[in-house]
Amino acid sequence: MDKLMTGLLIVVVASVLQGSFMVPMSYVRKWKWENSWAVFSILAMIVFNWALAWLSIPSLAQIYKSASVSTLGVPAVFGACWGIGAVCFGLGMAAVGFALGYAIIMGIVLSFGAFIPMVVLHPNDILSSKGILILVGLAVMVVGIAVFGLAGIRKEKEQGEKTGAITETSTLSIRVGLVICIAAGILSCLTNVGFSMSQPLIDLALRQNASEKWASNSVWAILFTFGGIANLSYCGYLFVKNKSFGAYRQAGSFRNLMLLAFMSLMWIGSFVLYGLGARMMGDWGTVIGWSAFIALSITIASIWGFAQGEWARTSPATRKLMAAGLAILVLVIFIFACGNVI
Repeated sequence: MDKLMTGLLIVVVASVLQGSFMVPMSYVRKWKWENSWAVFSILAMIVFNWALAWLSIPSLAQIYKSASVSTLGVPAVFGACWGIGAVCFGLGMAAVGFALGYAIIMGIVLSFGAFIPMVVLHPNDILSSKGILILVGLAVMVVGIAVFGLAGIRKEKEQGEKTGAITETSTLSIRVGLVICIAAGILSCLTNVGFSMSQPLIDLALRQNASEKWASNSVWAILFTFGGIANLSYCGYLFVKNKSFGAYRQAGSFRNLMLLAFMSLMWIGSFVLYGLGARMMGDWGTVIGWSAFIALSITIASIWGFAQGEWARTSPATRKLMAAGLAILVLVIFIFACGNVI
C-alpha cells in the first residue's frame, strides 16, 4: 500500500512539472514559435532525454543491442505517431480556437490514453470494482474537460468583445479543424499507449541489471527521439516558410536558450518521474497514473494561466465556470486514488 501511494505522489510531482513546463517559454523574446520549439525539441526530446537514459542505465547500449527489432520498433512507432500528433495539436488549435481545441484534444488524450491500456492489459477486469471506478473517473474527467472548455470559449468571446480584437483563425474550415483536433488527441495519447506496450523492453533492461526505478528510461529515450524528429521536421518547414531561422543571431538568444533549457528539463523530468511512479503503482499504473498525471497537469497549467492574467477581462460567471471545471478535475484525482487502493 505504501508503495502504491508513494507512486501516486511521484505522479503528482510529475504533474506539477508537466503543468508548469510551458511557463519559461512565455518569457522568450524576439523568437517565433518555431525558434523556441525547435530548441525545446532538440534539448528535451533528444539531448536531455538521452543524457538521463545513459546516466540512469549504464548498460543502455547492451540493452538495445540485445533487443529485437520488434521490441525497439514499438516505442519508435508510437513515438513518431505522438510527434505527428503534436504537430496536429498546433494546427487544430489554429483552426478551431484555443479553448475548443484544447478541450477536445485533452479530453481524448485523457480518456483514450487510459482506456486503451486498460482494454489491452486488463480486458477481464473492466467490469470489476476497480475497472468500474476507473470508468466512472474517466467519465467525470470528460465532464470536467467539457466545463473547462466551455469556460475557455466564453473567455475568448468576452475578451474579444472588450478589446475589439478579432481572433486569428486558420483558413481551414471548422469541420476540417475538428477532424485535425480528433486526430491530434488520438495520436497524442499514444505516448502512454506506447509506454504501456513497451514492457518487453523494460523487462530486457531489468535483465541487463538496470535499476527497477529507472528501467523505463530505456523506453523514453527511443519514443521521444522519434517524436522529436517529427516536431523538428515541422519546425524546419516553418523556418523556410517564415524565414525565421535568422532569429537565432539576434541579441538575447543566450537568455532564451537558458529559459528553454529549464523548460526542457521540466518536461523530460515530468515523464521520467511519471514512468517511475506508474511502475511503482503496479499493473494499473499506466491507467490510473496516466489519468492522474494529465488531469492534474491541466489543473496546474490553468492555475499558471490565471496567475499570468490569461483570464483577465472576463466575467465572474466565466471565472466560476473555470474554477468548477478545475474542481472536477481535482475530484478525479481522489477517484483514481480510491481506485488505486481497491
